[in-house]
Amino acid sequence: MNRWLSSSKLSSTLRWTHQPARYLVVAGTTSLVYLGLVAGGLALGLHYIAAILVAQVITISFAFPAYRHWVFAPGAEWTKDLARFVSVWSSGAVAGLVMTPLLVELAGWPPMLAQVVALVVVSVGSYLSHRFFTFRHVSP
Repeated sequence: MNRWLSSSKLSSTLRWTHQPARYLVVAGTTSLVYLGLVAGGLALGLHYIAAILVAQVITISFAFPAYRHWVFAPGAEWTKDLARFVSVWSSGAVAGLVMTPLLVELAGWPPMLAQVVALVVVSVGSYLSHRFFTFRHVSP
């Protein structure tokens, strides 16, 4: 059997050992889906705030299980993890909903550019909040 296909080699090759790397992959994928939803909403003629709100609601439905399963080891009580996750996610959503109109209305930026910038700024705080609050029961 090929040495790369042996179970121990395969598991060690595929295992993600660094939480920040896992976060970048999962959050990056989540962000791309989210931005695609915002762009889709804008293309359908939604106001940028409405497009952001719709994208937030859809994205959180798969973000929590993805973060919980692939980034942070799940705790015993998923309901507590979910409550903390929603509080962190909501804080980031509010920050984005404040920052985006400021950039669009005051600075004259296009809504998608403003949303990308807001997303990048919020992402750092989001990781730290999820790491030390949402899934705090997990040791690194």
